[in-house]
Amino acid sequence: MGNRVRKSGSKTGRRSFLKTVTAGAGAMALPGAGAAGGGAAGKKPRAEKPASSAALEYPRTSAGPQLQMIAFPLGGIGAGSVSLGGRGQLRDWEIFNRAHKGNSPQYSFASVWAQSGKADPVTRVLEARILPPYEGPSGLGFANVPGLPRLESCVFTGEFPLANIAFHDPDLPANITLEAFTPFIPLNADDSGLPVAVLRYRAANPGAEKLTVSIALSIENPVGQQPAKGVDFTGSYGRTNEYREGSGLAGLMMRNPFLPAKDPLYGSFALAVLGAGTGILSYLRGWPSARWWEGPLLFWDDFSKDGVLGPEAPMRSAVGALCLQRDIPPQGAAEFTFLLSWHFPNRTPDRCGWSPPTGHGGDLIGNHYCTRFSDAWKAAEYAALHLTDLETK
Repeated sequence: MGNRVRKSGSKTGRRSFLKTVTAGAGAMALPGAGAAGGGAAGKKPRAEKPASSAALEYPRTSAGPQLQMIAFPLGGIGAGSVSLGGRGQLRDWEIFNRAHKGNSPQYSFASVWAQSGKADPVTRVLEARILPPYEGPSGLGFANVPGLPRLESCVFTGEFPLANIAFHDPDLPANITLEAFTPFIPLNADDSGLPVAVLRYRAANPGAEKLTVSIALSIENPVGQQPAKGVDFTGSYGRTNEYREGSGLAGLMMRNPFLPAKDPLYGSFALAVLGAGTGILSYLRGWPSARWWEGPLLFWDDFSKDGVLGPEAPMRSAVGALCLQRDIPPQGAAEFTFLLSWHFPNRTPDRCGWSPPTGHGGDLIGNHYCTRFSDAWKAAEYAALHLTDLETK
């Protein structure tokens, strides 16, 4: 078929027709257009502001149901990531050389204990309340301790590479915020590729009395596979959590010495805190080893009593915990800076889920950060030693 040519004075062409219709629709949407165009009794129709034209505020903030799907990545370029959820929870642990949405070690959460003067202390999981819908094969599940009390609400502000959360709870005598990030420095690939996440909690004392605050992080040792089906999973299964002190930091070094060095899950993980000398540091190399529903309760009873962890039980699980307690004067504030770091060197095509040439699925590709650091603790020490400079840049 040939092109149609519009003759002068004939039917309106397609482009002119669309322009006319668009202009007419726009005119009808204007205030008063209904009266001018024969609207009912000269009434002015209400001007509806199109949703698409609403200006987006910057920085973007989220609260309430908006928090449900937030997953803010923490972790350097090419180093994997642990995501910070909108409520302040840790989710989507993808540090094991493969994409793995929804993956998380059991019992990975922060807790806060606060006492103003001689008042009764208040203890909470340092997250906003869990929001529906409650997904998963077992609803709320158990590994995120859904039965323990959480904070009332929070507001999330994301400005990559910085995430900020302001928590709110009328019963907590402290104002708690969280700043989470991994260094991201344009044109500096090494320092933008650290296998480290920084979690900096800030507690402010709005009252007239001294405030004592403890913040603890609990994480099940994530190194190695979970036990086979039907096996009691309250034990450590050879996974070890070793207490260490280093250059400006202290914490737990997590390993699984029974994994072969070439196993895809072989590696190490570190949970550390800065400024341990500025308060009371306590830790558990493992929660008391008990039946699955007892471990969280035994930990909670211990932490709620005085905001200090310990003593350790002779039989321990693989869930380690690290706690720092500090006194805060009236109208003062204190920071609690935790580091999560990891080291998993055995990246292979098979582990990544790629389709390599036949016979090359097990070839070691590796990770660049593993050429810089020999284990997770070395990465944490580097971040601690250079953190001020990294933040400045």
